[in-house]
Amino acid sequence: MTESAEDVRAEQARVGRDDGERPGGVQPIQAVQKAVAILNLFTVQESELTLGEIAARLGMSRATAHRYLITLRATNLLAYEPSRGVYSLGVKTLDYASVVQEAALFTSAFVRRAEPVLRRLSEETNYTSVASAWNGESPVLVRIGTPVRRMVMIAMPLYSALPVFDSAQGRIFLAFSEDARRTHAANPRLRELEPELQRAREEKFVSHDVPTDGGTTTMAVPVLVDDTLVGVIATLAFQTTLQEPDLIPIRKELNRAAAELSARVRADTVGRDGQPR
Repeated sequence: MTESAEDVRAEQARVGRDDGERPGGVQPIQAVQKAVAILNLFTVQESELTLGEIAARLGMSRATAHRYLITLRATNLLAYEPSRGVYSLGVKTLDYASVVQEAALFTSAFVRRAEPVLRRLSEETNYTSVASAWNGESPVLVRIGTPVRRMVMIAMPLYSALPVFDSAQGRIFLAFSEDARRTHAANPRLRELEPELQRAREEKFVSHDVPTDGGTTTMAVPVLVDDTLVGVIATLAFQTTLQEPDLIPIRKELNRAAAELSARVRADTVGRDGQPR
C-alpha cells in the first residue's frame, strides 16, 4: 500500500497529545505516542482490529495508520492475518507480559475489580469515586465511578497523573509504598510530610483540600492485601457541597469499599497456600 502526498498533507492528527512538558522538561516524541496509542487499542474485549478501525479511532488517514502498523509488525509487536485483514498483538508482547506478570499481578487485579466497587461507593456517598495505581513515579487514575443522582460532578480524564505530594492519593502511596518513598527519597518534602504520613499509616486515611477550581476535598484510603499496597480509592467532592456530617459516613463507606476490593483482589491473586497464583 502506497501513501500519497495528499495523505501526508492530510495527516494532522495528534494521538495522545499533551502540550505540557513532562518531568525534566522533556517533550514526548509524538511518533512513539502514536505507536503506543495503536497498541493501547487492543484489549481483552477487542483483541483484533482492522486497518480501517484503527485509523478511524485515532483520527489518522489509512495510509498513515498503515505505515505505523508495518513498523509494529516488523518488531513483532503486532501480527497480521491476511485472510481476514485483522491485526492483533504480536508475540513480542508475550515477553513483556512475562516480565511484568508477577509485579503487575496485584495491580492488574485491582484495576480489573475496581469498577463495580467504585460504582457502589459513588451510589452510597453521592460523590465521584476514583481508583489510582502507581505508575513508577506518581499515582494514575485507572478507574472512575460517578454518582447518578448528582447533577454537578468532578470530571477527571482517565489515566491522569496525580501530584505525589499534593494529593490524598499520592500521600497514601508515600505512606504505604516503599517504591514510592524510594522514588522520591531525594525530595525534601518527603521528610517534611513524615508526621502526616505516619498519621496516614495509623489511620489508613488521608483527606486533602485543594482551594483552586472552586475548592475540592479528596478523601483516600489504601487497598491492602496482606499489608501490600495494591492501589488507592478515593472520593472527590466540591467543598461547597461537602457538609461536616458527611465526613464520617463517607469515611465509613471508603473503608467498606477498600475491604471489599481487597477481598476481591486477594481472591484473584493469592492461593490457599498464601502464595501468589
